[in-house]
Amino acid sequence: MMPRYDDASPETIKKQIVFATIVLVGTVFMLNFFVPNADLILAERIFQASVAATVVVVYWPDARAAWLSEAPERGDYLIVGVTIGWCATFCQAMFSVIFRLAGMPMWFTNIDANSLWILMSAISGVLHIVAPGAVDGVVPRRNRIVLGMGMGVAVMGICIVLWTRPDISDYVEASRFVLEDTASWFLGLIDRASAGMRAWFR
Repeated sequence: MMPRYDDASPETIKKQIVFATIVLVGTVFMLNFFVPNADLILAERIFQASVAATVVVVYWPDARAAWLSEAPERGDYLIVGVTIGWCATFCQAMFSVIFRLAGMPMWFTNIDANSLWILMSAISGVLHIVAPGAVDGVVPRRNRIVLGMGMGVAVMGICIVLWTRPDISDYVEASRFVLEDTASWFLGLIDRASAGMRAWFR
């Protein structure tokens, strides 16, 4: 019997990712001209929540078995990490949907539940880091060093931000046009570049 996650098809991961990217990004780019950004992002969040829930449902039986295993294998770390990570993604997507449908109240951005799925994402990342090269449940020294360095950078970043409280509002406002209507900005950039090329070859 073929293992559950084996795929005998000749398609490579690269081809599948490129195809999915072209379809999804192309669809969003085209819809961006006809649908307001607020509605488009709401639709994307609902789509994201649906995909995340599907991943959790598919991986849940194996994640539960890996969680209960007394001798976890290398792939068990990844399976549990994937499940926890996508569960966090589902929570974040639903949070965004509720936030937008509720009129985006600012107090809602600071609710305690936010910490739950943020930390779930971090735990998922840790499980992904310790998984590569793990043999008999032992994490390689290189991975432990990288994990320690990552935690150090995280602590340093937290201390710097909380201590200095940098005001980046001016920078955000300066990029507002690009952020609010990226599609129009991108087309304008192409138009200016093509006009410059035509002028250069005259």
